[in-house]
Amino acid sequence: MSSQELIVPVEWSRRSLAALTPANVLSRQTGRSVHIVSIIPTESASEERRTALQGEAERRGIENPTISVLKADLNTVPIGEEEGTLMRVIQASPDAMVCMATHARTAIGDILLGSVASDILNRSDTPVVLTGPQFSADWQGPLQTLLVCLDGSALSEAIIAPAAALAKTTGASLMLIQVQSPDVHHTALAQDAAESGYLQSKAAEIRRNHGFEVNWDVLHGKDPGKTIAEYVAGYPGAMVAMTTHGHTGFRKLTVGSVARDVVHAINCPVYAFRAKDSN
Repeated sequence: MSSQELIVPVEWSRRSLAALTPANVLSRQTGRSVHIVSIIPTESASEERRTALQGEAERRGIENPTISVLKADLNTVPIGEEEGTLMRVIQASPDAMVCMATHARTAIGDILLGSVASDILNRSDTPVVLTGPQFSADWQGPLQTLLVCLDGSALSEAIIAPAAALAKTTGASLMLIQVQSPDVHHTALAQDAAESGYLQSKAAEIRRNHGFEVNWDVLHGKDPGKTIAEYVAGYPGAMVAMTTHGHTGFRKLTVGSVARDVVHAINCPVYAFRAKDSN
């Protein structure tokens, strides 16, 4: 099993299969192979699922994917058995990138494969690519812009290095964004100046450390999640990059409920990274 894989856990549903689209795009731009993993109940027919997934991969133009259909006792231990089976596949390829779908209805903990995505985020040392319920069928790549969401904290900045690395590998541009909410104690001009200065300094730091130019923009809105989603909609081939807390995955985030709202509303993939220091 290659460590340079894109592992895509799927159920047989339109929403979960949507994760195959960014996986295929990233495969073409990074040279990683696609490994589709589907976990079914022990009483189900694995060849039927394998044939269906092979057909889906061919329909989407995925070249030479590895397809693993694994059985687990989902009736007796519906979450733990599924999590353990999938985690064994992921841990066998420690440098693999995981790409999966999430329901993200009202709490990001309500995720494909139960709590598996949260578990993956908690254990992973690398970002996980997520597609939410509003992921657009029109998003076909290539990946052109990585929009990195920052809030001024060291925790939010943990996404910068992996996002810069992915931008370099894919040839995508990097855009830093921060949402400015109305503040009655400061003038809009003063807020703009402070936040612009912060993003400018981070852009200069990336230029020094990673060797390429970075754009930045300060957004304005009372609802940061909605503001980010609407802004990103104007970028073809976009992917949003954000940081999560370590202990609870997407159930608690560095920008409060912002990342949950972004994943719920966004029409593009989200590159989610669990920071090592979650305090």
